[in-house]
Amino acid sequence: MTGERFVAAYLFPLGIIAAISLMFLQKYDLRFIILMGQVATAACFVGIFTMEKKLRGDPPLIPMEEFNLNNELWNLYFVSLVYVFYWVIVFSFPVANACTLSKCYFIELMLGEKSYKFSVIYTVNFVGSLILVAISAISVRTLRLRARLTEDRPDAGGSE
Repeated sequence: MTGERFVAAYLFPLGIIAAISLMFLQKYDLRFIILMGQVATAACFVGIFTMEKKLRGDPPLIPMEEFNLNNELWNLYFVSLVYVFYWVIVFSFPVANACTLSKCYFIELMLGEKSYKFSVIYTVNFVGSLILVAISAISVRTLRLRARLTEDRPDAGGSE
């Protein structure tokens, strides 16, 4: 997967989901909308990335031989703490001028207006869903590594 396709697989669902989130802003709490947007963006990216890898016949992200279970568990713990810390920062301080990316302005022009709410949702979802993608990648690697270690372990109570 080329870098352009990788970035497009992430930014396309991010912009679409942020635009769709504006429709639900009047009915639901902002925290709920942002959390669902981050989960949906991360899920769309992982799905697009996985389908792209399968269609091209490429191997998984990184060969499993390069990991050990202890490091993966610490990575998962650290990234999860970063995500919690990110949520504390986002909702403790006001987000002013959240979107300065030209892509965000382009999407706003496509919507037909400059929307501050869209800017906030887009930017907060951008960072949060990146962290969720990292958490999901580390979790999958950890589960695969645990499964492989379980298969390699000889049975303690084997039959005679």
